[in-house]
Amino acid sequence: MAGRSLEKNLTPAQEKELVEMLDAKRSELTHKLRKRRSGAAVEQQPGDEADLASEDAEVSLETRLMDRDAKLLREVERALEKVQDGHYGLCEGTDEPIGYARLKLRPWTRYSVTYKEELEREEKRLGGAE
Repeated sequence: MAGRSLEKNLTPAQEKELVEMLDAKRSELTHKLRKRRSGAAVEQQPGDEADLASEDAEVSLETRLMDRDAKLLREVERALEKVQDGHYGLCEGTDEPIGYARLKLRPWTRYSVTYKEELEREEKRLGGAE
């Protein structure tokens, strides 16, 4: 991120559209998390081992889904903060503009395709060495 100009390639209309998508995703995730949390609070009656195992599996799945949604919500909120500070649409690794098509698919994305590929190659290289 050294000394590059923060030049974005998004038009104001494109940025507005992406912000609307981010706001909608934030609302959706917030609603899902509230619903899951309220559903997790419902007490179940004790049952046989099969019932308990099924409940455990369901609780485990719900927990993983809540974790995933919470992580995605943090990414969406991070993107909205970047809109506020004028850095939205720029790769966090290079400060280069992220393409509109990529942002439209994942408005919360943090990296350009090229930089993300570099990160994945490095992760594989380091993962293979262990």
